[in-house]
Amino acid sequence: MASEKSGTSRSQAAVSILDKIYWTPPWLKWNPEANNELTWPMNILFGLTGAFSVANLYYSHPILNILADEFGVSDQRSSLIPTVTQAGYAAGLLFIVPAGDILKRRPMVLTLMFMTAMIWLGCTLTPSFDAFLGLSFVVGFLTVTPQLMFPLAVQYAPQRHRATMISIVMSGLVFGILVARILSGIVAQYTSWRNVYWISFGLQLVIWIFLVFSMPDYPVLSPGTSYPRILLKIVTLPFLKPELEHMSFISFLTMGMFTSFWTTLTFQLSDVFHMSTLVIGLFALIGISPVFLNPIVSRFLISQMHTHGSLIIAHIITLAAICIGTFVGTFSIAGPVIWAFFGDLGMNMIIVASRVAIAHVDPKAQNAVNSVYMVHSFCGQLFGTAVGNSLYAQGGWTWSGAFNIAQMIAGLLLLVTKGPHEKHWIGWRGGWDLRKPKENTQPISAPPDIEANSEGTTKDEPTGIIIEDEGHEEKIKNGHKEGKSETENSS
Repeated sequence: MASEKSGTSRSQAAVSILDKIYWTPPWLKWNPEANNELTWPMNILFGLTGAFSVANLYYSHPILNILADEFGVSDQRSSLIPTVTQAGYAAGLLFIVPAGDILKRRPMVLTLMFMTAMIWLGCTLTPSFDAFLGLSFVVGFLTVTPQLMFPLAVQYAPQRHRATMISIVMSGLVFGILVARILSGIVAQYTSWRNVYWISFGLQLVIWIFLVFSMPDYPVLSPGTSYPRILLKIVTLPFLKPELEHMSFISFLTMGMFTSFWTTLTFQLSDVFHMSTLVIGLFALIGISPVFLNPIVSRFLISQMHTHGSLIIAHIITLAAICIGTFVGTFSIAGPVIWAFFGDLGMNMIIVASRVAIAHVDPKAQNAVNSVYMVHSFCGQLFGTAVGNSLYAQGGWTWSGAFNIAQMIAGLLLLVTKGPHEKHWIGWRGGWDLRKPKENTQPISAPPDIEANSEGTTKDEPTGIIIEDEGHEEKIKNGHKEGKSETENSS
């Protein structure tokens, strides 16, 4: 009896400690009756969270030689740092992100952010290369917070602003990647590399504090689903949802082009145009410009037409930029400049439009959907880096550029083989109408708790997701179709 009481008291103490750790301010507690649409300030905070989280993966890239000297290892061994970090990130995409469907997002995000910052502090202080390498893997594994921001933007953004809000989160990621390279190179050149890591540590804590007092206590998407089942869903979704696999493969090709360009660009600028390391680092500023243009383009283009049309336009813009950059870039710096600006703008447009296109795939497993999409994107980055570098070594800038041209042409062919209203793997059923689907004018109220399996019962709440079915727009309300078209009523 005494042992049972002591066990109960320990359990109560543990629950009390967790309640204090995951304390939620009263104004952030979930109210299903309130208007829970994503606001612009929160959207910008999501973008900044993504920026200063994903930057952790790229700070080491420009300073690998400095890290090699600091730890007394060879350049080849120091090159393991980004490889191990990216391997950790891939593991996080597979094993952490899907849990966002079965856990509360606020405590999950705050825990990941805080743990990442603490592990990052270890990287900042350790004198051991092996410890630095191991901690880098853990940092990559935990740095998946940006991928939890996208499903929140998709779910809670008003329909009329969904493309723009997704583009802001996307712009945050690209901004973080490019700024990490610039900041790291400049700071490490004039001070210690550890100052780069101290700056990152401070930025992560600042964002964490903002999230503590700003991020709502979003409800669980699928409380009735087990972790093994949600992992299994990652495997089955690509085979069951043609549109998801279609958009994911387009993302694979696009990110392959993006990474191939930025990795081979360093060699072209140094070998052909004889630029210094500092100037090459500052060249990334050209790629940052589209980050600020992307929300504007999303507002006036992607939001105004069917995503299929936006994707075709974005591919054409990107393809034109790559062609100019490839053939002009052999003798003039104008080629890489045009490619960096318009190529990155087109890449951002493709990613935003494809994410909008998969918004309705499975409202009850949005993080699993995002995992599928991001695994394809990540594999595309590895593919683009490996093939692009190999082709550049064999044939120079023109060969690697031709590879990127081929990737964009392949993306266009995918868009041509499957029409905008086709629900199967290939075909043009439903026609080629590229007008924007009818907009949902009602406020979006996210479901408080949605069961992922058919056995459970749930409270009917609109998800605010619009889908198309053979030319008709229908609103999904807890998995059931609401209403019929006027033609069906008249018949």
